[in-house]
Amino acid sequence: MPTLPLVFMLIGLHFGRYLLSAGGAWAFFFGWKGNPLTATRRLQPGPFQRADLKRELLASAVTAVLFGTLFGVVFGGSTPVPFVRSGAGAVLEFFGWLGLIVLIHDTYFYWSHRLLHHRLVFPRVHALHHRSTNPSPFAALAFHPVEALMQVIWAVPLSLLVPIPSVVWLAFSFLAIFVNVLGHCGVEPYPLSWQTHPVLKWLNFATMHNRHHVKFDGNFGLYFSFWDRWLKTNNGPLTPALSPLRRERETG
Repeated sequence: MPTLPLVFMLIGLHFGRYLLSAGGAWAFFFGWKGNPLTATRRLQPGPFQRADLKRELLASAVTAVLFGTLFGVVFGGSTPVPFVRSGAGAVLEFFGWLGLIVLIHDTYFYWSHRLLHHRLVFPRVHALHHRSTNPSPFAALAFHPVEALMQVIWAVPLSLLVPIPSVVWLAFSFLAIFVNVLGHCGVEPYPLSWQTHPVLKWLNFATMHNRHHVKFDGNFGLYFSFWDRWLKTNNGPLTPALSPLRRERETG
């Protein structure tokens, strides 16, 4: 396939997965007025601001263009990578590669995110994303162009040097945006008991990332809280804004 059509296809893929995930979360939590999760589990009491929503959508569209252009240029004309095994072996291969990519991305995201909060970098780059102190699902890809490149460049050498099947990368792209949208959805969709569960507490939660958007003082993870816990940057949820969740916890 020529590079230019591939670029347009990949731009459409990245923007489409963003709209599907962010728009779906918006419709589920906020468009559907009878959803009890929205009424009782909002992380901040104030409404989303129209200016924030417009900025989030525009910045995310630019991010999708950068993602699609980068991958189109790098992989234009390349042959899709198949599975080595078939049948049940291919299923194991799929989940093994997917788990590896998630762990690598989580590590990269934590450290690159901390770099973005460095006093010399934050005001020039990451401050755009943090203009949404009450982020909506549409804030998931609302990055400065430099940050957008930082968030995707890690995948280029990995995909060029390691024979990860192309289907795994496609599945990962949808998993990544889904987790990102949940972190910005303004609602904690998971039970509070998960945050103290011996195993599930290692996940990252919307309550934690919401605090990050208000306090800027930690909670740098994406999928998991491993690095935040190990390096003492796990600062918990934004407690003052979570009165409905506190009542749920207190009443059981």
